[in-house]
Amino acid sequence: MVHKTNRNSEIVIRVSGLSNGFHEYNFSAQSKSIGLDGNFQETVEIHSELEKTSHQIYLKTKIITAGRFQCDRCLDNFDQPISTSYSVCYVYNEVDGERFSSEELQVISPDTVSLDLTEDIRQMILLSIPLKLLCSEDCKGLCPQCGANWNHRSCDCKQDKKDPRWQGLQDLLHH
Repeated sequence: MVHKTNRNSEIVIRVSGLSNGFHEYNFSAQSKSIGLDGNFQETVEIHSELEKTSHQIYLKTKIITAGRFQCDRCLDNFDQPISTSYSVCYVYNEVDGERFSSEELQVISPDTVSLDLTEDIRQMILLSIPLKLLCSEDCKGLCPQCGANWNHRSCDCKQDKKDPRWQGLQDLLHH
């Protein structure tokens, strides 16, 4: 069964009274409404597949959005698409979840009315941001002398290939 949801700040799946079986949910949320900073201006699209049984709820979620970041090499701003997914198994007691790893297992009360995915989605997006933000893999960076962005123009600065800070080590290698 496919459940369509409207655009709002809550990414919540009501599980109380939900029939056993497969269910699909599609959410759209504004990045600000789920706690993402100014780097994120795009809508966050979420597609969740839920399988409910009498002992557990298994949830797979795919998240798609984009952020605007500053390149670590050349300092230009660029858009970075972000696509990530996660899965979690909600069980009513720990014995039912023994076949799942602890990082994808959550124990919930049998009286749980709904699952709020908002914080999980926010964290997955933040964890998906690359540690090294590059506008492209072949970004040329900035000239260390004049600061020219080598992606846009060249400069006439003399580039000394030897870094004087390493000279002491170079001398040791040649003795």
